[in-house]
Amino acid sequence: MSHAIISSTIGQRIARCVSIATGLFGVAWIAGLASAQDSGTTMYAADGTRPVDRHPLFTFDLRLGYDSNVNSTYSNKIGSGFFNVGGGVIYTAGSPRSTLTLGAGAGVSYYFDQGPNNENYTVNANINLTWTYKISQRMILNIATYNLYTSEPNFQLVGVNNTISGNYFYSANRLGLTYQWTPRFSTVVGYNPVFYLYQDQPYKEQQDRVEQYFALELRYLVIPTVSLVGEYRFGYVDYFYNNIGSANLNSTTNYALGGLDVSLSPRLKFVFRTGAEFRDFNNSNQPSTSSPFFEGRLNYLYMRDSSLTFIARYGLEEPFVTGYRYQEAFRLGLEINQRITRRITSYAAFYYVNSFYQGLQTPFSLFPPPPNFHENTYNLSLGVRYSFNRHFAFDIGYLYTTAQSQILVRSYDRNRVFAGVHFQF
Repeated sequence: MSHAIISSTIGQRIARCVSIATGLFGVAWIAGLASAQDSGTTMYAADGTRPVDRHPLFTFDLRLGYDSNVNSTYSNKIGSGFFNVGGGVIYTAGSPRSTLTLGAGAGVSYYFDQGPNNENYTVNANINLTWTYKISQRMILNIATYNLYTSEPNFQLVGVNNTISGNYFYSANRLGLTYQWTPRFSTVVGYNPVFYLYQDQPYKEQQDRVEQYFALELRYLVIPTVSLVGEYRFGYVDYFYNNIGSANLNSTTNYALGGLDVSLSPRLKFVFRTGAEFRDFNNSNQPSTSSPFFEGRLNYLYMRDSSLTFIARYGLEEPFVTGYRYQEAFRLGLEINQRITRRITSYAAFYYVNSFYQGLQTPFSLFPPPPNFHENTYNLSLGVRYSFNRHFAFDIGYLYTTAQSQILVRSYDRNRVFAGVHFQF
């Protein structure tokens, strides 16, 4: 499993449904890193022949909508209408030894009144690539990268702030090598660097960092549909700026995990890891801490062109509030793509994050924050698409976000509604 909780794309039709919700921000959503770990890329086979399958998909969206709280603020809320234009491309290719998935998207949203961060427009872009190459009968190489530039919170990702924090760049990457020692026993060695880079202050000095994860999985095939997994991870968090907000947050973490990878049918699959994590801070004055850890994902294709994805995660995460050492976060995510008729498809997603901030480092101030505090965030996305033909469709959608924090200035409510047209070729 990737550190990041990222949206899965199950076939092109589901990818198009997911873009209903995310297209509001000009991003034609492409396959996420979590699902990308099972696919890959090579333009040609090892013998130089052309790929077995090539399928490009181009999308273009125009949308008009309204945002009730463009800056996700507790007070002085600003509402604005907006116009959004965005496009994307998905390319897949495969050969007997290799597979490729390549996606890219970009868009611009123009706000009729004041937009996020006092700008009248926002720019969004992403580029994603996955590659699986069969080196030999026993060895498989897997490479995946997911890169996003935006100003909007993304509740599918671990480590991204739940409020508007200026433009930021997020990059999650994976390098994995699988070796099949026996018909039942295999190992997977992985390296996962994740970058968080903010454009505006004070977020840049407080949040810019790289999180690096090294993993070793021991996998045993119990029955053809179930694999027992033991896993060790080592994580290193390195903040780029040495200031009051982040000087004491550089840390190393050891994970001891076990779990299952289950494929009950081609339509129903789930994986989970559970165990504990043990964190040591590089600053010797900061005490060590530990926490239970869990992450799991279920994918279910319950009927043709309809799917359900469920995600859960619990563990330590980096803090978004200056002065705290960490947060214990519990995350739930549910996505449903439903084909209603031959022409009508619908999309619904719900994300919930419960954060418990601990380890206040700077309590001596005129109005000190609470030593420990809770925060709950809820995000709901709904969308419907009517397809006139295979190339042209009409979309409507609604998104609602609410954050409830014991630090009131981090609380907010936000409603967004949009309608538009979608083209694909």
